[in-house]
Amino acid sequence: MTDSLKDRVKAATGGDEQQPEQQPVTDLAVNDTVRQWLQRRQTYFTDALPRHVDKAHFTAVALACMEKLTSCTPASINTALLACARFGLEPDGKHAAIIPYGETATFQPMYEGYIDLMYRHPRVDSVHFGWVREKDQWDYTPTEPSPRDFFHKPRVDLAEEERGPVILAYAFAWIDGRRSQVIILNRDQATKIRDKYSKAYKNAERKGTKDSAWHTDFDAMWAKSCVLRLRKVVPTSTELADLLQADDDFDDEQTAPPVIRGTVISRDDQAQPGEQQPPTASWPTAAQPGSTAQDSTEAGAEL
Repeated sequence: MTDSLKDRVKAATGGDEQQPEQQPVTDLAVNDTVRQWLQRRQTYFTDALPRHVDKAHFTAVALACMEKLTSCTPASINTALLACARFGLEPDGKHAAIIPYGETATFQPMYEGYIDLMYRHPRVDSVHFGWVREKDQWDYTPTEPSPRDFFHKPRVDLAEEERGPVILAYAFAWIDGRRSQVIILNRDQATKIRDKYSKAYKNAERKGTKDSAWHTDFDAMWAKSCVLRLRKVVPTSTELADLLQADDDFDDEQTAPPVIRGTVISRDDQAQPGEQQPPTASWPTAAQPGSTAQDSTEAGAEL
């Protein structure tokens, strides 16, 4: 039976008795010591990286995120960085983050990290994520054939604030040349997911700290919830399945849209007689590996 991600991380870290070089928490408050601490473990982390991730860049990004972890135990930082390395997700606040919860540094995948892992499946051609704002032109008719079922044309002639607040998040993928179902999530649905499934949000509410990602960056978590639902209509790799298992803050199968796993909607480039061909220029630009979709910068880091 294959070990879970948590078991593999635990086995890789080897327990405290195999890490005598770990220093007290207070030593991590000194920048030079932080650098030395990370450099002593550099090979340990970089050896776990997939081939496509640059080792020097990963180490530089890891060092940059250490400043906010000075109150965390070295063991928890060690485990969180190892998790980032195993998935090949840099802790840059976009693909993954290491969040301090008291003295525990916690690995948190971001929505761009999920998109990155979706791309690693050979059948996935592209993944799209976007925001619909109040004054944008859009329409969703699920009974229509693809691509006439969904239409979004951002008001690029207006400033972002003039386009109005975000009202919908959406995501879809192209798989083997065919488009998947479009996943749409409104603000109320995102709020219900937060209230039901987010452990960090519940803990922050209970303690009165209000410092969870749902408190500090609601739109980012909204985006992540949308992308997480897309996983039901894209091929699932072992990496993606492991990442879901490592992420304690996502909605389960019961709240996902009622779709048949693995099915896709055939692309229909030709309009039917008497029907208008949908404008192709309105579709968001495909997110490429290592980059984000057209509107993804609006979402920020996805915790």
